[in-house]
Amino acid sequence: MAVPSGFVAIVGLQAALIAVAAVAMGAFRDAPAAWSTLAGGAACWVPSALFAGHLWLTMRTRPEHLAIVFFVGEFAKILMTVLMLLLIGRLYTTIFWPGLLLGLMVAVKANWLALLLRR
Repeated sequence: MAVPSGFVAIVGLQAALIAVAAVAMGAFRDAPAAWSTLAGGAACWVPSALFAGHLWLTMRTRPEHLAIVFFVGEFAKILMTVLMLLLIGRLYTTIFWPGLLLGLMVAVKANWLALLLRR
């Protein structure tokens, strides 16, 4: 069974928009700002990709558990995003905070854009 195109489209759109934002930040600012934008986007993208994969696996194997997996997975996704942001802030000494926030916002808003594009 193939991965549903909706999951791939949303996660792919997130990755593409994060990459565009990072390239734009690098063009208008500098390389550390671009890396910060990429890191902020990755803090949201990685948990989203894992969550999408877990939802797909649940749909394929145990569809009757989909509701609980969705709600627990959303909580885990938010927790993982916060933890990744804390880790980035702690380990990445030359962080450009506006870039990090831009990457995070682009990743979060990509979900809304995906919903709008499906209509």
